[in-house]
Amino acid sequence: MKILKNLLLWDSSKFIFLAVVVVVFTLSKTSYVAIVLLLVVLVYLYRVSKNLLIYSFILMIVLFIRFETFIKDDLPTSGKVVSTEDDRMMIASNGGYYYLYLDDASSFAIGMIVEFKGEKMVFDNQNIIGNFDYQTYLLSKNIKAQINVSEIKVLDKKFTLEMVPEVIENYIEDNYTGKSVDYLKLFILGQDDLDSDIIEKSRDIGISHLFAISGMHLSLIIGFISFLLNKVYLTKKTNQRIITIFLVIYNVITGFAISILRASLLTISLFYKNKDFTKTDYLSFIMIGFLIYNPYIIHNIGFVLSFIVSYSIILGRYLWSSKNKILQVLKIGILANLVSLPIILNLNGSFGAMNVFYNVFFVYFVSFIFLPISFILLASPHLSVFYEGVINFFEEAINFTHLANYYLEFSIGNEIFKTLYWVLLIGIFVFYHQNNRRYFLVGLLIVLFASVYGNYFIPLTYVRILDVNQAESIHLHNNLCDILIDTGNPDDYDNVINYLKKENIKELDFLVITHFHDDHEGEALDILNQIAVKNLVVNQYNQTYAKYPQIILKEQDKISCGDINLVNLNGYNEENENNNSLVLYGKIGIDYWLFSADIEKLVEERLIQDYNLDIDVLKVAHHGSETSTSKEFLEKFEIAFGLISVGPNSYKHPNQEVIERLTEQNIEIFRTDTEGTITFYYLPYLQVRIIETTIFNERAKYYLKN
Repeated sequence: MKILKNLLLWDSSKFIFLAVVVVVFTLSKTSYVAIVLLLVVLVYLYRVSKNLLIYSFILMIVLFIRFETFIKDDLPTSGKVVSTEDDRMMIASNGGYYYLYLDDASSFAIGMIVEFKGEKMVFDNQNIIGNFDYQTYLLSKNIKAQINVSEIKVLDKKFTLEMVPEVIENYIEDNYTGKSVDYLKLFILGQDDLDSDIIEKSRDIGISHLFAISGMHLSLIIGFISFLLNKVYLTKKTNQRIITIFLVIYNVITGFAISILRASLLTISLFYKNKDFTKTDYLSFIMIGFLIYNPYIIHNIGFVLSFIVSYSIILGRYLWSSKNKILQVLKIGILANLVSLPIILNLNGSFGAMNVFYNVFFVYFVSFIFLPISFILLASPHLSVFYEGVINFFEEAINFTHLANYYLEFSIGNEIFKTLYWVLLIGIFVFYHQNNRRYFLVGLLIVLFASVYGNYFIPLTYVRILDVNQAESIHLHNNLCDILIDTGNPDDYDNVINYLKKENIKELDFLVITHFHDDHEGEALDILNQIAVKNLVVNQYNQTYAKYPQIILKEQDKISCGDINLVNLNGYNEENENNNSLVLYGKIGIDYWLFSADIEKLVEERLIQDYNLDIDVLKVAHHGSETSTSKEFLEKFEIAFGLISVGPNSYKHPNQEVIERLTEQNIEIFRTDTEGTITFYYLPYLQVRIIETTIFNERAKYYLKN
């Protein structure tokens, strides 16, 4: 142990490199960019510190094992209830948490030991680039599975730490009314039950971090406790022990929130620190501990923001330190906003130009008025009327600042651009007092410009079959044009809209609705309301879209957009809406594409009779239904690729006979239900296609096809 201690002390102040290794190794499970960064860091450590390189390999082995053992195939059959809702409850079992879904969970209480039978609930993510990954989100919170319960019984009831916040929650609900309940639960327990409009506006103006119990709040509380303890002239060690006990209790009360746990561990570490280790060393040890405990926590936004802002504040102290406290808060706000900008844009899709300045006001208001009064009110319910006045002022201030703002709507969605952004930002900080910083600043501005406007300048063409489950939506893009063919089902989460926004596509040249079935037009109205659409193309007039000019595409009518030219091959108008589908055909990149929507064999027979087509890529009709993709149709046209947009369904799509017919014709099949979003890239002047398939929580797969 003495040798190990000496080795560690020898490398003290460098352990941030271990944190970097752990982070990029964890991200390398899903990112090629992270793999490159990992290799760069390991080569650097090989040159500067063999010890750190050895530690790095040990940690990577530990993380690899942790990934392999984190998710267990065997579901638990019993566990301890730690939280309850209307139709589900959370249990702790096997070192993790599980959601149990029931018809009614109201009769269950925290602390009960339950035994149950059930089946794991399987969800089909919409694996659309840049969208929310619910399954990974659950894993990031150590929730390992969701179980649909068929039988359950209570075996026992025991004390559990989760009972403590429940007692406080019940006290608040019994003694307070109105908005006071929501804000007390927010600032005392970290439970966010505020009005959705306030939450959305606070996110827009960049103060949503104030709605999470954070290290800043904890610092204020510790500062107040230290002030009181100093008044009674206790020794420094006694003060530290009392504060340590308080931190343990406060973590129990707040359910071990990441930001509070991180700040608590760092505070305790600094109480008993070895002088040879720096603040960043301790912060690195804490972060590594989090990631070893749960490697999926790297996908938890709260975790990422908590640590990235903490590192920037510690390392950038020389940038924000000031005798003027208001100026200091402003500088910290600017620093925090800069380092977290790609993450915030990914969450919100916009950034308020006045956010940094508003942040100063709200930080002071929450820190010195709202938060202290919340704790005072907890012991003095008679002050509720005054507290309601504070709440009303706070919410009116949010409403006013939200209106008095200018929002820049864009996203830094590309992994390479994000990485370059942070590398260049670090360069600006490192060379802040040197002329070299201007080169990094210019580079940073170029990255931001490329992120926003790269779609218009980069001569890249692609066709992207979005994974919208048992539905269909296809995005065609080149630097001069964007076409969306169909929109997928109605979607409360606006996955297709979010995809377009995160790709910085603010305008569609054409929105094509091939036919009027929900799985093809479900999101059309939402898209028309939120995205500028130049041309709405339909197969026939539809009253639903009466306020929008509709272009009715007849047979042989064409769509021309940049280098993309498509012709409609179907003009049917019959009772079967599937056969009324627009059938678009044209050359994109080096391939001839046929987008067949939901046509059935009747239309296919006419296409065989009337057209002699070159088809390289077929978007297989009707999700692979047996009503389409006849043997005669496939034999008529020499097709290289068949793309099927499909998800879990009761129709048994894609039909096995269809799959066999495609296989017999040596057609390479890609399916969204097994391979996620499918993209065909075409590079200028190169006679190749690059096919990308994207599934959440996996690295994208690439196929180079000549």
